[in-house]
Amino acid sequence: MRRWVVLPLLACVGCQVCRVCPADPTPAFDAMDRNVASVAVTRSTPEIEVCHATAPTPSPVDLPSFWNLALANNPSLREAAGDVEAARGLLTQAGLYPNPRFVYDQNTIGSRIAPQGNFVLQLNQEIVTGGKRKLDIAVANRAVDVQTLALIGRKFATLTRVRRAYYDYVGVEATVLVNEEIVASLQRGVDVTRRQVEEAKTRPRTDVLRLEALRENAQITLTTNRNSRDAAWRHLAAEVGLPDLPMPAGQPPLLPEAAPTLDIKAFNDRVLTAHSDLKQAMMDSERAYFALERAKAQAIPNVTVGAGYSAENIDSTAGGNISLDVPLPVWDRNQGHIYEAKARFAQTVALQHVTVNRLTQETAAAFARYDSLRQQVERLEKEVLPRFRESQKLLLKGYQAGAEQVTFADVFQSEQDLNATRLTLVEARRNLWLAVADLEGLSQIDVNEEPADRWTMKPDAKERQTTDPADVLPPPRRMGGDEARR
Repeated sequence: MRRWVVLPLLACVGCQVCRVCPADPTPAFDAMDRNVASVAVTRSTPEIEVCHATAPTPSPVDLPSFWNLALANNPSLREAAGDVEAARGLLTQAGLYPNPRFVYDQNTIGSRIAPQGNFVLQLNQEIVTGGKRKLDIAVANRAVDVQTLALIGRKFATLTRVRRAYYDYVGVEATVLVNEEIVASLQRGVDVTRRQVEEAKTRPRTDVLRLEALRENAQITLTTNRNSRDAAWRHLAAEVGLPDLPMPAGQPPLLPEAAPTLDIKAFNDRVLTAHSDLKQAMMDSERAYFALERAKAQAIPNVTVGAGYSAENIDSTAGGNISLDVPLPVWDRNQGHIYEAKARFAQTVALQHVTVNRLTQETAAAFARYDSLRQQVERLEKEVLPRFRESQKLLLKGYQAGAEQVTFADVFQSEQDLNATRLTLVEARRNLWLAVADLEGLSQIDVNEEPADRWTMKPDAKERQTTDPADVLPPPRRMGGDEARR
């Protein structure tokens, strides 16, 4: 009888020991890619494929193309997708019932009366009480939702970095173009002045020397800006996950001409209704609430029931047996874990309001930067630069005509003022679109949204949401009497 019992057990143990090879990780990687694809609204291909080689420069060289490259190559999204899959694994585990336990016991072996001794065969099953499994599943479900929202947040954080890197590269490229135009303009001025100095003998040699010095200084600035452009491109390539991405040849991309016009109230409403951090904080509060209920349920003991067969060979008796195992919650009623769960729940409720305040502050600061830069760009384009152009044109015309009231110092100063204003304008436009990238990141606007959908929000629109935290956040759950007293 013992052989028939022991041999199956050894066979089962042997089967488990033989399982030394890990499971195929490919399904996990495929699931991570599906998670990345679930947040990828704009893609250049139907499926996202991980690219480990250097990809060709996208065509056209625009923001959606770089975002497609980031979706296919940036490892940050797959890192967050791995957290989602890990949470789903915990969800699967939370729904599993405890395994039954088989007990084989043989004792009093070698007795004079019955050398085979006594043996007991018993099968035990733990019965989960207090709705613990449902609460475990609820907690794990909320954890999956939290990680999914974290993946969405990681997506927009990555998109914001790609946006900033793209606008920075395009803005520095515009600075290079302006510097090239300045160098070419100064070279033409040097050629004209040299003819007046050497051929017409109407101007002193100091005029051409000063212009040549100004041209060389502009050439130095151009070299510096080209180095900055190369660094900005490498930064952009690293953000999309392809550090060796070659720089595009031909006509460089340009920043959009028109800056968006926003309403701070409507934009703040958009942030507080769309940002995944706030949704994640709310979902984490739900998870903490179910964790609190689970801690309370832990105080209700589980019941273990068993049934089996025993043979008392020494006494020549045999028969079935049943057992019931219930821990008595006399001293340990899970008080400490319940207290901790209450604190965690209160912490997550407070975190929702902290998140609202943080997003409101970040939106206000980003909007202030955007609004100041937008006004600066508009005034430079419409008021300052046209006047400098007209003044420089008139002075240069008079200087070339030999007007006595126009000195070279006047032309020199007007050229410097015009060039400085042009460089200030391109730098302001670059900073403006960096601020726009920050605002788009706060409102979590995707690359496929049309400008009309992004920026035409009005305070009196039907879909307008209040920014009052009392309306944005759900009210805290009410606790029982003893909980409220705590």
